[in-house]
Order: sequence, then structure tokens, then C-alpha cells
Amino acid sequence: MQRTRLGLDQTLAAAPELLPAFQPVAAAAPYEDKGVLFSEMFFVLASVAHLRPRRIFESGRARGVSTYLLGQCFPGCQIVSVEFDAQSPDVPVAAANLSGMKHVECLFGDAQRLLPARVQPGDVVVIDGPKHFRALRLALRLLRDQRPAAVFIHDCHLGSVERDFLGPHVPTAFYSDQSTFVDRYRFLDEKCWALRKQLGSDDFPFPGQFRGKPSSYGPTFACLLQDYALPCSQLLARAAFAGLRHRLQNSLAKLAGKRPG
Repeated sequence: MQRTRLGLDQTLAAAPELLPAFQPVAAAAPYEDKGVLFSEMFFVLASVAHLRPRRIFESGRARGVSTYLLGQCFPGCQIVSVEFDAQSPDVPVAAANLSGMKHVECLFGDAQRLLPARVQPGDVVVIDGPKHFRALRLALRLLRDQRPAAVFIHDCHLGSVERDFLGPHVPTAFYSDQSTFVDRYRFLDEKCWALRKQLGSDDFPFPGQFRGKPSSYGPTFACLLQDYALPCSQLLARAAFAGLRHRLQNSLAKLAGKRPG
């Protein structure tokens, strides 16, 4: 547990110095309903800025909000963003948001194939697709084989299958919804909430309940730092088994829901 405290403490210590430069970036940034919260991207910045990565890989670009923020926050770093669906209506929106950012490379394809082929030791990886256990397996595979300095997994809010797995298996992970971070930097999301309210989609992620469990502030990033003591091969096998069990439970629940009465 000591490593976890050090990871979050290092993020909290770095954040005040980085905040003045981040605020005008967030103020000028586009925001889309599908976009990550600005405080979540500030969490990514504060967690790895001291590593001075040469490359950041993003999996799951959607409309390019997080890609834009990565490009602005790491101007001297190559940003490689992978999106699966080249025919998505999000593609032209992302292209407009990222226009003129020459250090951002936008690829299309399966990140589960592209990232293992391109990620190198010391890189940083941000996963916002694939989701659930596929995201966990991709992160663990990269940490085992490619040795990135850090991997972030989105949608790791309390009650998610990702968080439920990481809790007991990767106790060194730390999260953007931890109160010591949220209490200081949730103000960065005022523009996000205003748009979500305008679109009628501001119901999540304020504190409350999610599937019967306490919910997080925001969809939430988990940060997994490179740790040579992490038994990634064992965890990959456990994640595969847990994913199979999760799919089976979902299938049984759907079948039960279709039964008369």
C-alpha cells in the first residue's frame, strides 16, 4: 500500500505547479458530451509530467477531446491516438478539434493489436477503449511486455468491473476520483457540467449510487505505474477468467429477464 500513497502523493505535489498552465488550456478546449472531464485529464498530466514521456498512446479517440488536451499539455511529446471505427460520425468532429496539431498522429484500427506493436519502455498509455476486461487485459499485457511507464484506464468508477478487479489484484493503482484530488480540482469541470446539463446528461457522475454501490466523481481514470513486482502474467489469466464469468453472468441475467412472469 505504500506505493499507492506515494503515487497519489506525487500527483498531488505536482499539481499546483502545473495548474496555472492547464487552466487556460481547459478554458479554450472543446468539450463534447462523450468527452472525459477536464479534471480527469489534469490527473493524467499531474501523474506523469515528471516522467517527461517522449510518446503517449491513446486508445479510444471518439471526438478527440482527451486527444486535444494531451496534445496541449504535452507539446514536446508525440501523441499517437488510435480509434477503432474509421466510419464513426465522431471522426470529422475529432479531425476538426485536432486540426493543426502536427505532433498528434491519428490512426484507425484495433488498439489491442496496434499498441503492443508500437509501445516502447517509458511510454505512457491512456486506454478509453476497449472497455471492461478487454481494457484490463490490454493494460496488463503492455505492462508485462512493453513496459510503459504508466497505463491509465478510463471508466474505473466505483462499481465498475475494472475497479472491482483492480482493488484486490493491483493495490498500487490510484484513481482520479480520490477525494484528496477531487476536492481540489473539480472546479476545472464547470464547463463540462454546464454542457452536460444543457444536453440533459448531467445525472452521472455526482456522488450517489451506481448499481447499488457508492459511485465516483466522474467516470474515473485508474493509474497503473510500471511495477516489476506486479505478477502481470498471473493477473492476465485471472482477468480472462473474470471476464468470462462476467459475460456468463450477464447472459444469464438477460435470459432471466426474458422469462415470463
